[in-house]
Amino acid sequence: MRALVPLLSLFLLGGQAQHGSDWTYSEGALDEAHWPEHYPACGGQRQSPINLQRTKVRYNPALKGLKLTGYETQEGEFPMVNNGHTVQISLPSTMRMTAADGTVYIAQQMHFHWGGVSSKIRGSEHTVDGIRHVIEIHVVHYNSKYKSYEIAQDAPDGLAVLAAFVEVKDYPENTYYSSFISHLANIKYPGRRTTLTGLDIRDMLPKNLQHYYSYHGSLTTPPCTENVHWFVLVDFVKLSRTQVWKLENSLLDHHNKTIQNDYRRTQPLNHRVVESNFPNQ
Repeated sequence: MRALVPLLSLFLLGGQAQHGSDWTYSEGALDEAHWPEHYPACGGQRQSPINLQRTKVRYNPALKGLKLTGYETQEGEFPMVNNGHTVQISLPSTMRMTAADGTVYIAQQMHFHWGGVSSKIRGSEHTVDGIRHVIEIHVVHYNSKYKSYEIAQDAPDGLAVLAAFVEVKDYPENTYYSSFISHLANIKYPGRRTTLTGLDIRDMLPKNLQHYYSYHGSLTTPPCTENVHWFVLVDFVKLSRTQVWKLENSLLDHHNKTIQNDYRRTQPLNHRVVESNFPNQ
């Protein structure tokens, strides 16, 4: 009987690893509708993303602007990976975000959500008054009171995400994104990695970092833990149509299909309050 225990453990771990890569947004046995069956938190009451309904957002004058340190040009090498769901850039611990309540969060990684199945399908996760934007950028942080992201990810006050929307019109190329987009060709297949040399996250974000929406929610992918303090910026990043097209069409998932529409549907607010640090116009 004892011999079965290690085998059972390996089986369970293997199953978890398999689910970790096999969940999808719209296809297969572990599509978005079935996430709660394997990740119970995904069926919780404080899930993300949400629709930010501006007439119901509460203005809180006590919410000061976010203090970002280390977001400017960072020397060194930064790993970038196709994880089968999106492109993810590992960030240095010297990047910090201080919230209005004084909590200091340490940056962990940055990733993107986009549409792309057709030119009319947009791919942001949060919506504003029901409108979905072209792309959504997430900079994931963990609470500095914890020694590591691995510990913080299970803590009730462990995580914070700074989110920004991308707008596309007839804009010229955003040169701050040139290196990032040119490296996508190196990570076409899931599991492939490349390296960015030098990184300026500040210039990859909107010009206005002071105005934001704030609420408490969850990770938007499994395991959907409900321990995320969200800060959704009001201002946009501007990319050219060609840059957006390259992001939407450069990467393949675990089923050898182009990664597109990698966004979760909006979730019920369930009596949560969304605040802003600017008066509703």
